[in-house]
Amino acid sequence: MKITIPVNHNYYEEAPIHESVLGVAFGVNKSGIKNVQNLFSSLHELKLGAEQLKQIKLFSFKKSSFFEPDEERLILKLYSKEKLEKEKQYFVQTGLYAGTLFYKGCKINITSKHGDVFLKRMLNFVNDIYIDNEQVKAKKDETVNQFLFIIAYLFIQSLEKAAVLGLPQEYKTQRERSHKVRGAIDFNAYLKQDIPFQGKLTSVFKERCYVQEIIDVLYLTLRKLESLFGKEIHNRLLGVNQLLKQHYSGRYVTNDTIRKAKLHPSINNPLYSSFKKVLDYAEIILLENDLMSDDSNSNMSTTGYLFDIAELFELYIEKLLNKNFNEWSVNAQEKIDIYKHTFYVRSMFPDIVMKNRGNNKIAVYDAKIKKMEMINKDVDRNDLHQIHSYSGYYNSEIITAGLLFPLSNEINIEKSHSDSLYGLVGNKIKFLIDGVYVNDKLTMKELIQKEEEFIERIGAVLNDF
Repeated sequence: MKITIPVNHNYYEEAPIHESVLGVAFGVNKSGIKNVQNLFSSLHELKLGAEQLKQIKLFSFKKSSFFEPDEERLILKLYSKEKLEKEKQYFVQTGLYAGTLFYKGCKINITSKHGDVFLKRMLNFVNDIYIDNEQVKAKKDETVNQFLFIIAYLFIQSLEKAAVLGLPQEYKTQRERSHKVRGAIDFNAYLKQDIPFQGKLTSVFKERCYVQEIIDVLYLTLRKLESLFGKEIHNRLLGVNQLLKQHYSGRYVTNDTIRKAKLHPSINNPLYSSFKKVLDYAEIILLENDLMSDDSNSNMSTTGYLFDIAELFELYIEKLLNKNFNEWSVNAQEKIDIYKHTFYVRSMFPDIVMKNRGNNKIAVYDAKIKKMEMINKDVDRNDLHQIHSYSGYYNSEIITAGLLFPLSNEINIEKSHSDSLYGLVGNKIKFLIDGVYVNDKLTMKELIQKEEEFIERIGAVLNDF
């Protein structure tokens, strides 16, 4: 069974799957519908950190994320509802993670709901990596395209950072017969070959060499990405690419090669530990697999991989603001400590804090990759309370605060921007709901135009003080 759904799906039960189309939704025939119904026989809820989810790989876009240890982080929720005199309704609810899950015999693809163009724009923009597969035939399954974009980005980014200290090396015993002695003389070889002495001796020595399995895996991963995205994929990795090419063994990489690379003792060295993630990404790219474990056919096993799309959107908004407002410093996840000397001490982490370099005025925003169609229920109560808490903390220095989204409808400033916090007369802090308008039909050129319009609106607010 398989179903594809977007990130942040069904929070308001707006898209139920009706019993009459259950088979179509999950791609099963009449005989398989019973299995789907069993999947919803009781409420199933998966959250990050749960014991049964240890086999799920979570890939992050940040070095570290800040959230309360006990914060609930929804991945997936399955449930059904009986409607009087109506057919039964089935709901699949998702959190803020994209990726693939194998759960109770069902493959669940959670995708970015705003289309490939926006996904590529975010991936490219946040780290100046330009990946585009328009020159290549897209795979029939769009979910594969989305995940490949993400993995390609993460692989390039992580390899670039990991390779700063060099590629993994190990000591290997070498033998050499020459006029010069390196290391120790091999007396057994001397007795067998060098009597009478002819001017050459066999010596044994240890030499640092690149780990061949790791070299081969990395090189062929880059070759595969080149075939998908073109040679521009190497722009960030020219030196590494040349080194890999120079030391490549010429052998094809097998599952065993990948296993040996990932288990090689050298990457336990703190110097090379960053290559663990690099090789995880390489494995997905080379095998194009779904990261199913050996016991993945068991209905008791929950496997797969997830990407924190919320983090990606936060980074995208942060860099967009940083690039366009030079007179402001833009800080992500600035730590706010409240009630420091009490037993209820807390830390808060606004997504974006902008500080004017000249007058120390402050703007504080939270970036939310949630549905935003400019209707009341789209503004989550908790998100609204959170941003107002940040506003209260900065007090007299703050001039504007708000929530930023990928917008599903064009913005109406009169209904989205408030001239005062809480709408109170006399309060001069501007509050706004804003963001970049995006849909899956926009071209890259049109999307960039929508970014510029967003920047213009934010600039008008910031310059109004």
